[in-house]
Amino acid sequence: MSRIGILLTQPANPERDSIFGNFADMFKTFLLSADSSLDFRVYNLLAGDWPVNFDECDGWLITGSFHGAYDDIPWIHKLKDLIVELHKAQEKIVGICFGHQIIAEALGGKVIKSEKGWGVGVHSFTVAEKFSWMNPPLQQVSLLYSHQDQVVALPPNAVLIGGDDFCPNRMFAVDNNILVMQGHPEFSVEFEHYLLKGRREILTPELYSVAESSLKKPIDNETIAKWVVNFILQ
Repeated sequence: MSRIGILLTQPANPERDSIFGNFADMFKTFLLSADSSLDFRVYNLLAGDWPVNFDECDGWLITGSFHGAYDDIPWIHKLKDLIVELHKAQEKIVGICFGHQIIAEALGGKVIKSEKGWGVGVHSFTVAEKFSWMNPPLQQVSLLYSHQDQVVALPPNAVLIGGDDFCPNRMFAVDNNILVMQGHPEFSVEFEHYLLKGRREILTPELYSVAESSLKKPIDNETIAKWVVNFILQ
């Protein structure tokens, strides 16, 4: 049985978590859709729960967060150091949204709060590079998004898998052990709708309308779950 360590970086929200579960719960459901035999260990980094030994898990996943990868907070600096050590040890690491951003920052890339504003709703990008773990294959990837920050410079040795004009670095890999993406394949459409409603006052009416309408489009969560599991276990 393979065990994935979920590095939880999102503060608890009793109302949200009572309806949808916390981010770790979402990732468990997401990954179990691809492999029902997986086991998990959740590390709540904000509560001081950190890995002691890399042998505790077969791969690592860093969740999304309301924090920024550039924030000057002790646990964020500690997480960057952990990412560097995991990478040196050639441990498999997957980063989603904030996880994608902090991995980029830790390894020499650059993250900023984008002047382009919020990326919300369903967005698609064309796959530019293909790997053996991308099975079943996709020509285009459609996912749910909810972010202001963007990776604007890739770390050394990164291979861009896909992006577009709004978000040039939507998915990339580093060497054979790091896979990251800006999108949220663990989100349900219902949860994205909940987030949009909560941010309605800070989004322009046009952006809110376009994002809400985009939720009718198909998304590739199930296929991306298989990619992630294939990547970690290959």
